[in-house]
Amino acid sequence: MNTKQSKSIFSTDNFALAIFLKAKLCKLLHINKKDHHHSFFEFEDNPERQKLTKDFWEGKGLVEPRTFYNTQRELKTLLYDDSYPVEND
Repeated sequence: MNTKQSKSIFSTDNFALAIFLKAKLCKLLHINKKDHHHSFFEFEDNPERQKLTKDFWEGKGLVEPRTFYNTQRELKTLLYDDSYPVEND
């Protein structure tokens, strides 16, 4: 019996927003690679993610610089590491 529940997903191809959301501990579900030059970061959607995205676009979102840098390196690694599971469209 499959008990997998459907989760709402927020998808963005904005790398800076993806870094910000991951740094703020939003759950990254997977990376959808459309092709070698275009990927979408898919996060679990919830009211907190919505608030964080609004804060980001309004210039109110703050992340400690070292956390931002480390998260950026982590996402780049996930983008280019073939061992990370991704979805290809």
